[in-house]
Amino acid sequence: MKKHLLLSILLFPLLLSAQDNLSLSVALIPPNLLPDANAVIRQQDVVFTVKSAGDAVLRERLVVTILNDKSYYSALVLHYNSFNKIGKVSGQVFNAAGQFVRDIEKYEIIDVSAVSDFSIYEDSRVRYVNVDQNTYPYTVVFDYEKTYRDLLTYPGWQVSEFGAAVQQASFTLDLPEGFDVEHKILNMAPKSSEQSSRGRRILRWDMENLPAVRPEPFCPPAGNLLPILLVSPHQFEAEKYAGSMATWKDLGLFNQTLMKGRDQLSPAMKATVHQLTANAVSDQEKIDILYRYLQQNTRYVSVQLGIGGWQPFDAKYVETNKYGDCKALSNFMKAMLAEVGITAWPVLIYSGDIAYEVTEDFATPRFNHMILYVPAQDCWLECTSNTAPPNYLGASTAGRNVLLITDDGGVLARTPDLLPATNIVTSEVSIRMSADGQASLALQSIRRGTKQDWYRYAVAELSRAELEKKFHENLRLPAFTFDNLTVEPVPNLPETAVCFKASVPRYASKSGKRLFVPLNAVNPFTDIPPADEDRQHPVVVRNGYTEEDQVTLYLPSGFRVESMPTEPVVLESTFGKYALHISAEADTVLVKRHLEILPIHLPASDYGAWRDFCKEIAKWDATKLVLVQAP
Repeated sequence: MKKHLLLSILLFPLLLSAQDNLSLSVALIPPNLLPDANAVIRQQDVVFTVKSAGDAVLRERLVVTILNDKSYYSALVLHYNSFNKIGKVSGQVFNAAGQFVRDIEKYEIIDVSAVSDFSIYEDSRVRYVNVDQNTYPYTVVFDYEKTYRDLLTYPGWQVSEFGAAVQQASFTLDLPEGFDVEHKILNMAPKSSEQSSRGRRILRWDMENLPAVRPEPFCPPAGNLLPILLVSPHQFEAEKYAGSMATWKDLGLFNQTLMKGRDQLSPAMKATVHQLTANAVSDQEKIDILYRYLQQNTRYVSVQLGIGGWQPFDAKYVETNKYGDCKALSNFMKAMLAEVGITAWPVLIYSGDIAYEVTEDFATPRFNHMILYVPAQDCWLECTSNTAPPNYLGASTAGRNVLLITDDGGVLARTPDLLPATNIVTSEVSIRMSADGQASLALQSIRRGTKQDWYRYAVAELSRAELEKKFHENLRLPAFTFDNLTVEPVPNLPETAVCFKASVPRYASKSGKRLFVPLNAVNPFTDIPPADEDRQHPVVVRNGYTEEDQVTLYLPSGFRVESMPTEPVVLESTFGKYALHISAEADTVLVKRHLEILPIHLPASDYGAWRDFCKEIAKWDATKLVLVQAP
């Protein structure tokens, strides 16, 4: 998603008359706004007018100069659904001198369904227009209106995206007298004002002359860098449900209301639950059994119709239809656990790369997913996965703040972090070389944590041919064929065994009497960060991991080692650890390798040193052994 464009999420509004005294000549852009900019927002005016707890209108004017083909601001993308509707959309195009070129025509504004491929019930649609000019720079002006029939959330304001400078921008919140809101300002210091007039409360924030924020590899999330204003209402209504986001407790109570009475099982299902757990000797065993039942008997299907984007289908619906979205499946699992006396709480969470980490001081529904938490066992359950073991969260949901929906309302908590020692691969490789450079290779490995996620999924979802194809694509071995391949997940642990035997016709390169043999062709480190000479942002690596490899190389008959590293290699830093030890005997070479990449959050000044650390690992992993044929 390009966040400045997805205005149903970023939720910009506006109100402004036409272009009276605003000159659009590119020559009038302040020079300090041009560095690192692909676009300059000349003027953005957003107004969100709340008429009642369930009725509002958003208006925006966006005037932006597009400097090159790297900017996304030439497109306007408006998401809407049954909660909101898009009114008139209009626009104009101006050349570099600020002269009018053309109006955006009605046929250029496309309206399509936004139903995703994993959803059978969804009412999301997209209206978008893409202004495709071949000559840069040019300026586009967009005006649109969006009405809200139900108000689950208030718009926030992300002033700019990466690579966009801001000349002038404002956000106005027009409320009925007595309506309260909470707000939070991130990464900017806007001018703010408040006034009351004719029973209305007007809040306004203004920004001017914001330089572009340059995107960088391994930088912090957008919420830590870009100028953002978040707003949460004290009172809102949606489909006759009323709620508040004044506090996390209030938001939890609203969700509790949506779920009330929806956790009832049929008598037959209750009997099944008790039959399944009759011989279980502990609550954890009951959890494991019922979680496996959920995985084997239901499937995930997204449901996003109206309030259904927040409210689950009831447990009997899932029981009958054998499918549900994240809310429905979590609710069904919660109902089964309750039947055997185990309390579980629904959990609102953001799945994926986090743009903004929620905090205790500001309640906001920045979530897109639901899982389940069993407090007595400190057990987290991803109810949409048919393959994950119980009490395991992968990289998309681990190590982040979440909202527990308890009996007393919402409580902020945090999912467990994935540590380098949790995400570990232990491998043993044997390589039998032939005199012509061919090799017979055998690997046995145990993969844990995030290092096994894909393998667990792949063996469940891919055909044998598709699985082998993926291995061929991902392994860095030269052209090879499998003699056998097995991938075996451990049912109740985040652990998968991967074993294969392969024939590699050109494992080593031959030159005269010599063979040049890679010591780590199966699992070489190649993730060297790109050069970034003028680093501005901190260096962030969220998830670390550990690799332990042992490689036994059997020499071809008649060959001996001519050249190899003789001293152990040890690299240690704040970024991680690397060790390589090579020893030779009469007909074998033994390679022991240890790699630990740590999660880091370091100042920009450390980027070069981190890159050098990665380059050094890659260099040693590319080491080749030289064998020579005995005379």
